[in-house]
Amino acid sequence: MMKKVTIFAAIAMTMVGCSSDELVNNSTENTEAPIAFSVEKKNITRGTTDQTDQALEATGHYNFGVWAYKYKSGSTTGDLVMDHYLVGYSNGSDEGYDKSKATTWAGDAGTTEDRLSPWFYEGLGKAEYSTTNSKFYQLSQTMYMSKNDKQILRYWDLAYATTNFYAYAPYDADVTFTESSKTMTFDANNTIRDGYDNPLNSAYTGFDRSLSEYMYAGVQATNSLKQDVVVPFKHMGAQVNIRFYEDIPNYRVEIIDLSDDEAKLADGVTDGSDVTKGIQATPAVKGSGDSYTKGSYFTTNGATVTFATDATPKFKYTTEGSTTTQDNLMFKVPTTNLTGFSGHNVIPQLSDGKYSESPTVYYAVAQPTESKTGFTFHISYRIIAEDNNEVITVHNATVFVPAKDDSGYIAAWQPNNKYTYTFKITKNSTGTTDPKTPIDPTNPTTSTKKGLYPIVFDGATVEVYTVNTPESEISKDTKY
Repeated sequence: MMKKVTIFAAIAMTMVGCSSDELVNNSTENTEAPIAFSVEKKNITRGTTDQTDQALEATGHYNFGVWAYKYKSGSTTGDLVMDHYLVGYSNGSDEGYDKSKATTWAGDAGTTEDRLSPWFYEGLGKAEYSTTNSKFYQLSQTMYMSKNDKQILRYWDLAYATTNFYAYAPYDADVTFTESSKTMTFDANNTIRDGYDNPLNSAYTGFDRSLSEYMYAGVQATNSLKQDVVVPFKHMGAQVNIRFYEDIPNYRVEIIDLSDDEAKLADGVTDGSDVTKGIQATPAVKGSGDSYTKGSYFTTNGATVTFATDATPKFKYTTEGSTTTQDNLMFKVPTTNLTGFSGHNVIPQLSDGKYSESPTVYYAVAQPTESKTGFTFHISYRIIAEDNNEVITVHNATVFVPAKDDSGYIAAWQPNNKYTYTFKITKNSTGTTDPKTPIDPTNPTTSTKKGLYPIVFDGATVEVYTVNTPESEISKDTKY
């Protein structure tokens, strides 16, 4: 298990990696031995009991590309078996590809020796694929189609010792593979897509962002075993999201959206227009002392995957031809609504042992290991007194998350890692309660001023009595 927790003033960050379990097939015995596939996806989280590996189809991925070469014992030069085949998934009714031309299709996963699987390649060549069922991928959806005109069923050749499978997902006709160098190449303009609702590649507009990030895998199979090929994928990119909890005694905390009227006032907006919404993270590079400058991060990159003689893959990204940006990351506000505080979406307290997660997830490209770009997070929130529901708003609390520290990478995102930045809102966080203070959420510099100042009674005094000594003269004629 790999688990890392780093505390930054009012923020704690956890980072976890990846693991793998097997998904296999289930069907009756077949006397033939066709090459069939079952698939797993290496989950991008590792080390927690509530995280398990996902089947590739469970994530919405219904295809992958593969080259296959068979090798005689001791040889490093192989003979071609599959040339950039598209392997597709079908649930048989309304997901993935039409399976009508596949003799190896089965609706359920089972053993690795039944030669039947929900994943198949037979009949998925673009010149032979067609369907009248509108629920499956259509031939007109070219981004889901094979580059081959024909794909036929392949069989295990027992005159050869092993067969190597070089795979990636999702299928892309522009990806190339060279067997002599065992290198798979991804162009910088066609690799991992970044973003959450503003895709950089217009061809992917309207698609789930998680479905446009590449994965890769390598498998060496022993031909004599004739077992279905289990393909364990790893991510080329990273996953980034944020979550919150609070530790202010006797108060509840609500993260607020910067489009709120109160936040507009704080942002200096007076013309009725909207301000930028959500929680923002500004790319930043820390200088000496308290100085910060705007940083840049990669939004696309190229990649190569090289394979060892046993098909073990090694991923290396390239920055040539890639693009960078200084745009803020934008996260939607968590919407957890705890009971007892009607109208306020409050986040859990430290004692609850729970978190509120932003619904925003970035599927980000890997960043160079030498990157110095971190992120300055800008967060605004309300605190709500538990006794009388008094509300105080703290604008623009900030914290800087560095690219890396002595224990590893934190904001210099690495492949196949999930980065969850966990913020703890405390009474010592920065910010301001003055609604007239202008806020610039693109400013990389962090605040050094506290946001909450307690009301304190520093002693008590009583003004002394005024000395008043009345004096009267009583004459002898005065009578009472």
